[in-house]
Amino acid sequence: MRLLVAAIAAILVGSLPTKRLTGAAVLGAAAPWASGAAALADVLKGFLAVAVIAGPGPWAQTICATAVVAAHQWPLFGSERGLRGTAVALGALTAVTPIAAPLWGVFWGLGFVASGYPAAGFVGGAVMLPVALGFVAGWPMALMALPVCALLCERLRQPLREALAGRAAKHHWRGGA
Repeated sequence: MRLLVAAIAAILVGSLPTKRLTGAAVLGAAAPWASGAAALADVLKGFLAVAVIAGPGPWAQTICATAVVAAHQWPLFGSERGLRGTAVALGALTAVTPIAAPLWGVFWGLGFVASGYPAAGFVGGAVMLPVALGFVAGWPMALMALPVCALLCERLRQPLREALAGRAAKHHWRGGA
């Protein structure tokens, strides 16, 4: 029963419209800090859903991490649709194991530098994180991260298709700078 209550609470937390709550939607480009505040609120939302709501235990942490990311991607209320959930996933997986954030950052950086597309970096981080967690933190941690990373990959299909088709903005590296 406690697991069901924790999952429902994580879904409610994940459905919170953090962009609207932080004022990023209202202020838009007028405030340069608004998008950063929304991203930080998303990270905190994922972290708190696992650290506070889930409590100890791998099953509770896995279910709450998956629920908060899924609810952020497909919220129960609000008009925000199509959200990737990378910041929420980063916060949730950091609550599960602190090594997740630096590992994901390394793989995001490798994917971005190798391709020039941010979407490739996000997919690279989501695909490689469970494997890296398996070697660094143990295979149970990798299995805990797998559902969250699968949700991220599902949401990143369209941006990755656009990058592969050449329709996405690409960062071009310049030498001699």
